[in-house]
Amino acid sequence: MSWNLKEIYKALNKKFNHTENIEFQKISIDSRKISSKDFFIPIVGENYDGHNFIDDVSNFGVKACLVERKKDSLVKNCSIHKIFVRNTQQSLQELASYARKRNKNLHMVCITGSSGKTSLKEWTGKVLCEKVNTYVNPGNFNNEVGMPLSLVNMPLNTKVCILELGMNRRGEIKKLAKISSPTISVITNIGLAHIGNFEKPKDIAKEKASIYNYLNKKSFALIPNDSEYSKLLAKKASLKTQNIISFGVKGKSDASFRRINENKFVFSILRKKISLEKKNYFKHWEENTLIVLIILNILKFNFNDFRKEIENLKPLQGRGEKIKIFKNKKSFFLIDESYNSSPHTLKHSIINAKNILKNNQKLVLVIGDMLELGKFSEKLHLSISETVKNVSPKLLVTVGSFSKTIAEKVKNDMKVFHFKTYHSVYERLIEELDDNDIVMIKGSNSINLSKICERLKKK
Repeated sequence: MSWNLKEIYKALNKKFNHTENIEFQKISIDSRKISSKDFFIPIVGENYDGHNFIDDVSNFGVKACLVERKKDSLVKNCSIHKIFVRNTQQSLQELASYARKRNKNLHMVCITGSSGKTSLKEWTGKVLCEKVNTYVNPGNFNNEVGMPLSLVNMPLNTKVCILELGMNRRGEIKKLAKISSPTISVITNIGLAHIGNFEKPKDIAKEKASIYNYLNKKSFALIPNDSEYSKLLAKKASLKTQNIISFGVKGKSDASFRRINENKFVFSILRKKISLEKKNYFKHWEENTLIVLIILNILKFNFNDFRKEIENLKPLQGRGEKIKIFKNKKSFFLIDESYNSSPHTLKHSIINAKNILKNNQKLVLVIGDMLELGKFSEKLHLSISETVKNVSPKLLVTVGSFSKTIAEKVKNDMKVFHFKTYHSVYERLIEELDDNDIVMIKGSNSINLSKICERLKKK
């Protein structure tokens, strides 16, 4: 049990005047997946209000919950123990701050960046978990609800916690960093994801830099040295700590890597070196591995103890996994990049797909819209057309509204189909794909290209 009623009252700075101190298995916001041993927090969203489900969870056996005072009339079941608060989301964040502070000796690794956050988080957790009690936030629970919910459910015996901090708007990273109070802050890169919510790219860098706001003199800040904003990030981090580690391949970085041959790399982390073999084609294996090694070094682990785990790391589902597909008496390969997309990651995914072609393999690209680019949408989609031309696929399929600009720009150079939605894309692909082709599928999550990938993978 990770929480009890008395401790929840304490975390919310409320007096506990009850005889029964109920224990809870975890804290939940989802009435569909709740256990009778959980504590329920009804979150108020744009399209739903968790208070409407308090009676349901109470009937299921849940013994206690939070309730916003103004929503008390929505709760008809009197058997559930109600803790009244002004705002349930704010109270969840207060519980998360308390959960963070009660684990005094915790190594808190917080990761943000325009891309690669989830893969790095999962890989770091997978490498560490065999040697130390490690906890990572599930899935993409990285916003102002998901990250605090992850933190309140962190096991008490956790030694290393790895959290992904997401950002859609100004001020979000700062708030999440305050709650999580990182001891190791990582910015993977600065790209143009969510640029539609900002005036200019530099504003994204400034927002990401707020992950360093709550470091102290003993904390570590990891800086992407290849970024044009590396000096801005280092300046911000230096206000809190001198333990700044730059990583990258450009200029003089504290941590870097170099290729020895096709599959072998030498990594140098603060003058410590290790040679590792790359066993998959994943485009960001080197960059992610470099950051994992920096974290291992900070935690004073021996690199060689993790060699096998690092060399066997694989792409996550929807983030670059390569799968052999057998359909309609054809055998071809799928690179599933359907989880999300941004100008930086799309460009590199296209180039990576071209680079892994062998013998007489031909490339098919399925490109969906990149969302949340705002006033930059048309320009940034158009910029992808040059990369598409350079790799010269045998077929380009675009899906959505903005991606049509790519199709229009390259239609005289290659075979092109454009679809407004994903619904007819599968049938077109099955007709066009030949044996040994490689099809790379990438777009923002809301374009639903993952549904095409699911149909392709289905036996």
